[in-house]
Amino acid sequence: MDLINSAIFLLLLLGASFGFSYWAHRARTDRSAFVGLYLVFGFPSILLFLLGIVLSVNGRDTGPYLILIGLGLGLPLAKRFRRVLSRFLPIDPASAVDMAGLCLLFGVAGVFITLFAVSPDDLNDPESAASSVDYASLVLQATAFVGVAYAAVGLGVHRSWRQATARLGLVWPTWKTPFVVVGFMILGLVVSAAAGLLTEVLQPDLSDQIDRVTQDLTADVRSPLGAVVLGLSAGIGEELLLRGALQPRFGLVLTSAVFALLHTQYGVSFVIVGLFGFGLVLGWERKQFGTTAAILTHALFNALVVLAQSGT
Repeated sequence: MDLINSAIFLLLLLGASFGFSYWAHRARTDRSAFVGLYLVFGFPSILLFLLGIVLSVNGRDTGPYLILIGLGLGLPLAKRFRRVLSRFLPIDPASAVDMAGLCLLFGVAGVFITLFAVSPDDLNDPESAASSVDYASLVLQATAFVGVAYAAVGLGVHRSWRQATARLGLVWPTWKTPFVVVGFMILGLVVSAAAGLLTEVLQPDLSDQIDRVTQDLTADVRSPLGAVVLGLSAGIGEELLLRGALQPRFGLVLTSAVFALLHTQYGVSFVIVGLFGFGLVLGWERKQFGTTAAILTHALFNALVVLAQSGT
């Protein structure tokens, strides 16, 4: 039943993603569609902001975080705010697509920050959030990320399959690719090891919990085949969406921050800082050598983590 529910959710997600992509693209020339985007993001933004103020006035801890989510959804609607962001991000302040994307990204970021802050007992104790992944869930997750990535770059709306694939940065590997992949993987391991060392020294109790979380997460795929499937699932899905689709529009730093926030199972620890650093490494690789190389690096990195857990 869980698999069926996940498959249904996947279909709904993909339908919503392609529908929203069509809407945002149409809003570039259709005034009514453009106004519709303001309504879709503006009403929830105002309601969350007002609710957050009411809760804050009444001493509720969740109030400030609802304000944060509301601001995340609503601020990108202001063209002046987008102009300020355009000084640091490769966005077009006049683009309806960029506006909608920023609303989604900032809103999602606000949700994840809220999850970290509002539920410290769960998220600062990663063991409570751990659940083992299986092959079916990995395939479904990768499919969802890939589908959303292609929707984000306008497949079927204003790009063909070949054009969308090129926009995502997918290219055939060359003889240089293995050397690039291994080099960036080693750099990622250095960043990850530094973050792990900081966690072990400054957050020793949390370090032990994170080790157990990683073991729990990989319990059902702790084999060479599982390492390959988990590595490819995360590598293909996350890299296509984050580095392939989002990074060219929203920049290296913002997409790396979203990448780190996606990994809430590690709680508030230096591991999250390490994941941000690893995201920067992958983003740099994507800019220099394309998304294919970043996918292979990410997949190899995750596969090595699973194999290391298999040996413990």
